[in-house]
Amino acid sequence: EQKPSDPVTFRRQKHGGSAFDSRRGRLVLFGSDTHGEDWTNSPLFFNVAAREWTRLYPNDDPTTYRVNDDGIPVAGTSGNHPWAMHTFGAVTYHPVHDELIVSSFPQHLELGRFTDALAGMWLHIRCHPTWTLNLTTGKWTPLPGKPIHFFPYAAAFDSDREVVIGYRANGIYELAGRPGTWKKIEGKGLLGYHNNTVYDSRHRALVVFGSVEDSNDIVVYVPATGQHRKMPTPGERPPKDQHTPMAFHPGIGKTVVLVDRKREGVHPRNLSKEQTETWLYDLGNDAWTKVESATLPFGCGMNYNMEYDPGHGLVLLVANAPDAPTAVWALRL
Repeated sequence: EQKPSDPVTFRRQKHGGSAFDSRRGRLVLFGSDTHGEDWTNSPLFFNVAAREWTRLYPNDDPTTYRVNDDGIPVAGTSGNHPWAMHTFGAVTYHPVHDELIVSSFPQHLELGRFTDALAGMWLHIRCHPTWTLNLTTGKWTPLPGKPIHFFPYAAAFDSDREVVIGYRANGIYELAGRPGTWKKIEGKGLLGYHNNTVYDSRHRALVVFGSVEDSNDIVVYVPATGQHRKMPTPGERPPKDQHTPMAFHPGIGKTVVLVDRKREGVHPRNLSKEQTETWLYDLGNDAWTKVESATLPFGCGMNYNMEYDPGHGLVLLVANAPDAPTAVWALRL
């Protein structure tokens, strides 16, 4: 749990995404609640062994925000950082390239949507690119190809084919090559926005859960066969939910999903009155199991900040009870 004396403290951004830097054994958070009120645009790193947070650079003041000569929104005194933005599940680590891939854009800073803070420059934007962050050099680079935005959707890294797979309501996309190029693979998604997704390396499939209307269906896409379907999943299921924390645990070959158990008569945003349940989805048997010993005493709400740490065999979650400091929770299965 963060302490006021820590060198780096912050309020977790519920619209932000995460990835796990497996080369250095650290969680990476990137994303902002924006709406003209928050300007978090620096990646945050949590070193698991040292249990210590660091920041790549100070968050850029909004007075440095501009649109460069290529029509790309940039921030920082050198104009080499992306704007603060919602990222949801669209933050992915590419271990082969050692890059963080951010396939979202600052839609909620759009002129007249929530704020007019950037009214003088929004109309000059020609492209909201997919951004990559080289974790060796700390340098951001906008990809030159046509971007696909996974706002407010999710993407995952296919470790077998070394591509990023993104899932939207209007289709499935892949980012391959270097520099990466997006390509549409499937014409229609089977779940709405506020989904989350992981790559199940045991079954070589993309697993998708959650939707804006609340859902407890699992959707599976198998790249090798093109199979794409909503699973029948007989038997017990978790509560219906959306924007849930998810991570694939290769050691047990199951997808870990955290779901809020909403209480009758309690407002859904009163997270202090809810609990978060831990569920495991087994694609091979199309079955759910609830982990009774791993219930959190508060609701997570919108949270895309859960990752698997292969070095320690742990599932790591960045979360906090309302009005409590940001904390990292670890689960051993």
